[in-house]
Amino acid sequence: MVPEFESFEDRFTAFQLLKGKVTGNVVEDDKNKVGIFKGHIAIYRWPHPSGTACRTRIGNDAALGICDDYPSPEPLKVLVRIYVIRGINLHPRDPLTGKSDPYLRVQLGKTIFDEKKMYIANELNPIFGKVFEIDAMFPKDYLLTIQVWDYDATSSDDLIGETKIDIENRYYSRHRPHCGISRIYTVDGYNAWRDRESPIDILNYLCTKNNLPYPEFLETEVKIGSQRFPFTCKIEGNANLDSKECMALNVLHHWHEFPICGTTLVPEHVEQRPLFNSSMPGLEQGKLELWIDMFGVSDLPPRPAIDIKPKPPEDYELRVIVWNTEDIPLVDNQFLTGEKCSDIYVKGWLTYDDHQKTDVHYNSLTGEGNFNWRFVFRLTYLKAEQMMLVTKKLSVFAKDATAQRFPCRLNLQVWDNDHFSPDDFLGSLTIDLPKIPKGSTNSKNCTLKLMEPDAPTINLFKAMRIKAWWPFVRLENEKHVQAGKVEMELILVPIEEADENPVGLGRHPPEPMAPPNRPDTSFSWFRNPWKACRFIVCRYYKWKIIFALCMMLLTVLIGCGIYAFPGYFVKRILGA
Repeated sequence: MVPEFESFEDRFTAFQLLKGKVTGNVVEDDKNKVGIFKGHIAIYRWPHPSGTACRTRIGNDAALGICDDYPSPEPLKVLVRIYVIRGINLHPRDPLTGKSDPYLRVQLGKTIFDEKKMYIANELNPIFGKVFEIDAMFPKDYLLTIQVWDYDATSSDDLIGETKIDIENRYYSRHRPHCGISRIYTVDGYNAWRDRESPIDILNYLCTKNNLPYPEFLETEVKIGSQRFPFTCKIEGNANLDSKECMALNVLHHWHEFPICGTTLVPEHVEQRPLFNSSMPGLEQGKLELWIDMFGVSDLPPRPAIDIKPKPPEDYELRVIVWNTEDIPLVDNQFLTGEKCSDIYVKGWLTYDDHQKTDVHYNSLTGEGNFNWRFVFRLTYLKAEQMMLVTKKLSVFAKDATAQRFPCRLNLQVWDNDHFSPDDFLGSLTIDLPKIPKGSTNSKNCTLKLMEPDAPTINLFKAMRIKAWWPFVRLENEKHVQAGKVEMELILVPIEEADENPVGLGRHPPEPMAPPNRPDTSFSWFRNPWKACRFIVCRYYKWKIIFALCMMLLTVLIGCGIYAFPGYFVKRILGA
């Protein structure tokens, strides 16, 4: 679909041969197809109006034939490599789950690859990572068909969609689409040059084919006839790299600038091809990401195929130790004293189904909370995608578990505990484990600036352990304000090591955490009434209570005196 590549019909145009007239109905016209005629139609003025010799595109006299640069009619054997990366937004075929169980079916000539046993359960964006190698014979095996099917255990499989590619037109195109030209030339690594021919070989072939002199490699440019291609890039860090190959590759990138015979060469690429189904003509059923390499069979063997299998996920155990909090908002009033306070606890999760809570730091009068509490989460991590893989059955009746990808994020929330009403939300903190804000070494410098997009970050999957302060945030009047801070330690352990050296949840063994050093005023009124009396009532009302008791005692004494005075007075009179 890229305009400069002319749909790869610069040499051959495919004309459908139909039995009868064209009806406009896609299904009926497809039934009436009886074959394909491949050719090229061009009109030339003869003789040339100016009287000069008429020449072909490559510079030959047209009187000697205008098709001398076309390929030989003899059959040609070609090695075809199809790299299928993934499907995108496939049309769901299972009405109960709204998903599909996709697998691939690839056909070229009589060669068929059926991946039915390798279906991916309950997925609309499957990652296939498949490489298919097929020996094709042109012109017989010209049409490559790639289909995506939906697997059904109890009924026949359903076709989701297919894409068809004329690989013969590709192979013979002047744009050289049979193996993309990479942006840089490297001899090793994951992006090593994968074409069988080096950039110099390709450039020499183009010059020979177009009756041009061989390239001259000068110090800062490449000269082909009168055309010059400057080269200003510096090659550093690889002693095995040939500078001439890099200079030749630079010419290939600018080959379209060459007069008359120059064309745009197809770069290294990944195609995104739409999928269609004849039962729903014109409606796209999703997309397929792929690319195709083709090599003529000769004495020079092709390079090994690239392994594009998805890298297996890695299993880890994340240990989160919540040490302390500070400056947490105070939202409650003490019953007797009226002082502001909060009963603080922290909740955390990677997936909410596995959320965990600390114990409660009761009666925090300053927003400080002490916990020494450990969360333990298990996760499956896709390093290439920096995503977390969660596999579970979506329903009781589901046959296969569904693998879902989620951002690898640790979510923390701080709450105020209430006995007779819903708990109060105080603030939250969300951090991406591959890009954790660096945090602060002390609570004083822990502000919202740490969470800004341009702030420095740390990849926990490389650092494996981080301890710092991070701020809690909450929304007030449509503005994000700081809602305290938390001192936390994140420890990432490979699953094998975690099984060998397990740790307990909270403060439990193995490797129990030490109890926090909380103030004496940290307790629940309802669970510890004696402490409430001792540390709250006595603390604030001690002298008032003593004064009240003294007054009561004095009142009792006076009352007793008044009660006994008449009798004592009569006795004194009569006894005197």
